Amino acid sequence: MATQGLRIAVVLSVLYFLSCAYSFKGTLPENIKSVQVEQFRSNVTEYGLEQEITSLITESIVRDGRLSIDNEAPDARISGSVMRFSRTAVTYTGGEEVEQYKLELRVSVSMDNTSDNEYIIRDEAVSEWLLYDPSAETLESARQRLVIQVSDAVVRRCLSGW
Repeated sequence: MATQGLRIAVVLSVLYFLSCAYSFKGTLPENIKSVQVEQFRSNVTEYGLEQEITSLITESIVRDGRLSIDNEAPDARISGSVMRFSRTAVTYTGGEEVEQYKLELRVSVSMDNTSDNEYIIRDEAVSEWLLYDPSAETLESARQRLVIQVSDAVVRRCLSGW
């Protein structure tokens, strides 16, 4: 009798945990299978950020595999603008030389469902920053790391709603 009760408890526990399984589809509508990543625009003077972000977002979506890239008849469209890029000195040495800089990058992103012209995401700000030591890393290297961070955050936001 106790063995049968234990079996039932185990089966119920397994069913409970299976019902709590996490879906990796995210919050995208079921009809979204393909996406077009439009060329991002730039509202900053830092050259090339918009091209790098557009390319990295496209590559990340392909790598993720949940959506395909379709520039002819996509189910959804991702668009955006680079709104801010800044470099600010944060810490100094005793000799008044910069020890650390803070790089910040902010983009505005939208994603619309092309079948009903409704926005899934509309003009949402995605912002990332990092600190770098100019004696250990170049501005270009730190900038590239930051662009990757922002691009990954945009893709996470578009595909998962996080």
